[in-house]
Amino acid sequence: MKFSSVLVAVAAVSALAASGAPAASAAPAGGPGGSCKATADMDRLGRPDVTSRCSGRFPSGAAHRAVIVCDTVQGAREHVVRRTYRSKWTPTGSHAKVGCGFKSFLVGFSAEVKGA
Repeated sequence: MKFSSVLVAVAAVSALAASGAPAASAAPAGGPGGSCKATADMDRLGRPDVTSRCSGRFPSGAAHRAVIVCDTVQGAREHVVRRTYRSKWTPTGSHAKVGCGFKSFLVGFSAEVKGA
């Protein structure tokens, strides 16, 4: 990914989040009977967050979680560190949410399913 396309992607996410629309959504993950979908958005303070929701039928005991990858600016010299955050495993009937901190920029996101 080129630097200019990263800026365009960040600008698009910012514009969509300001309008209140979901910014993006990842490909569904899951088994043959159901799927989990991750949606990226920004909270009211401008930090990226991801919500994972499941639909369909899953085996008993199946769980899912949201995963977000962020570039975080740190230190006095403002170097960039890439971090991956994962929510706790939750049952497929409820949603999972995870977010990045301040001075963070969205790089990628997904939903993970176990037991399906």
